[in-house]
Amino acid sequence: MRDNSIYYVNHNGERFTLHGDGLCYMDPTPLRAFSWNYQIVNYLGGLGGEAYGFGRGVRSVQATVRMRGFSPAEFASQMNRFLAVADADNIAGKPGRLYIGNQYLRCYLAVAGEIDNNTRFSNFAHREITILAVNPYWITEVTTVFNIKTEDTEDRTGKKFDLKYPYRYGTGLAGGHLINTHYAECPAIITVYGPASAPSIIIGGNAYSVDVTLTQSQRLVIDQTTREIYTATESGGKVNAFDKRDKTNNIFAQIPMGDSQVIYDGSFKFSITLIQQRSEPKWES
Repeated sequence: MRDNSIYYVNHNGERFTLHGDGLCYMDPTPLRAFSWNYQIVNYLGGLGGEAYGFGRGVRSVQATVRMRGFSPAEFASQMNRFLAVADADNIAGKPGRLYIGNQYLRCYLAVAGEIDNNTRFSNFAHREITILAVNPYWITEVTTVFNIKTEDTEDRTGKKFDLKYPYRYGTGLAGGHLINTHYAECPAIITVYGPASAPSIIIGGNAYSVDVTLTQSQRLVIDQTTREIYTATESGGKVNAFDKRDKTNNIFAQIPMGDSQVIYDGSFKFSITLIQQRSEPKWES
């Protein structure tokens, strides 16, 4: 069944449903609006030209949310909770995520907002909101996990078994395949789970390597969306590891379309999350 819900999750993880819980109703059509910035050079002859420098900047979208409550107390609670969830991001200067199903837009909510007082009756109101998209792409995350290499997945003859993450015995390396089904290359978030020593992963011939040592409770994160490289602990502590990266390869090279071979030494577990970006939410039948 298609998920038609629309909801916002702020940077603290607090959620407010904008459409789908029976108390709020929102038309998703305005959320599909988008535009590309570009530059043009006209040919000297005056016939045609070339376009280049395509890009997307921060954009704002106006939307209307119809909010209600089944009692005055419930209506007041809805209105107050909406403001608390949205204002937390604006005050902290940290964007949240606006979801349509499993697709999300990184944004701020209610940067400016007005209430239509003429409709505020019987515990019902139209609330005009402004959505400020700091990353103007709708994102779907697709994660693939690669596990530690073990003896029982090997074939002494060197044959390839039909496992989820197959590899060949005798090379000293493990691996598999990463499939990018999107229509464009994707940035990725690569997470290595400790223990690991100087983890290195080759994806499509490009090496993603960081000279760090991870304990059992640590992980290494290579976030191509923010161009951050850091180690983290279960308690949430972060240590910058940007200067520990392998500088002979482009660690921020995005993942190409199609099938990419993945090679690593098999001594650690890691995940690759593809960040599939679209100008508008994907249409669902």
